[in-house]
Amino acid sequence: MLQARAVAKSYGRVRALDGVSFELAPGRVLAVVGANGAGKSTLIKSVVALIRFEGQILVDGIDVARNPKEARRRIGYLSQEAALHPDLTVAETAAFYAALRGLSPERARECVELVGLGSVPERRVAALSGGMRRRLALAVALLADPPLLVLDEPASGLDVAARVELRRLIADQRAAGKSVLLSTHWLEDVPHIADDVLVLDRGRAVFLGPAREFLEAPAVESRLYLRINGRSQEALELLRRTMPQRSVQRLGDWVVVPVRAPEKAAILHSLVDEGIPVSDVRVEEAPADDALRRLTEVDP
Repeated sequence: MLQARAVAKSYGRVRALDGVSFELAPGRVLAVVGANGAGKSTLIKSVVALIRFEGQILVDGIDVARNPKEARRRIGYLSQEAALHPDLTVAETAAFYAALRGLSPERARECVELVGLGSVPERRVAALSGGMRRRLALAVALLADPPLLVLDEPASGLDVAARVELRRLIADQRAAGKSVLLSTHWLEDVPHIADDVLVLDRGRAVFLGPAREFLEAPAVESRLYLRINGRSQEALELLRRTMPQRSVQRLGDWVVVPVRAPEKAAILHSLVDEGIPVSDVRVEEAPADDALRRLTEVDP
């Protein structure tokens, strides 16, 4: 559905993209991650033909540079800053964009319901929260039922509940055979929404592969907080013995352990096996910029 071959883009002397290549099959989700300035938005804009670029991008076999209008007909695009008229209501906005595409008002209502805004159809855009505006923009992107969704930071501005709903929506699109290309800085969302990951660093692709492999990389560490009332010191000593390579710390009744994704359950099991009760668990996911900086300091 989507092929990128040696895609490059320069802004003056700055090389925003430097020979990026990848493929995206139907029914697959590819997450593009990277620190600020890595080239994520430049790549997204290249795919949807908003900027000129070197190399080649094909959407369903159509050359984006040569036939941008034809390629866009197969794309549902959610930009970082969607242009929504503040005086229109949710329903009016969806109906307006549906009419531009020759689609029915029923399709507009269906997409509004799909993104969870069916209870506020008469609310004006100006009165919507940032997260609700993102949902409305996503409804617009879904109107034409495109085979390829291109989403630039779709989780931006969403609260936890809305991000969980976004994961479900993307999973539904994948199950329907759609291809999804999205950029994100929420690393904890990646295993829930993506099959594969493309990591960009200063315009270069430094990792392209399964999401599981990316999250198991040594650089991608979260912090596991374990509340162990009354036996924190025992837990601390046990984890320091069993995980000497980790900097385990104690903060009051909490024990804090830097962990990679596959280690979380094993740590809990080790404490339970020793008869040390865990009364609460909290995970602080890997800060994107820091994790990606450490990831790109090693060989890809």
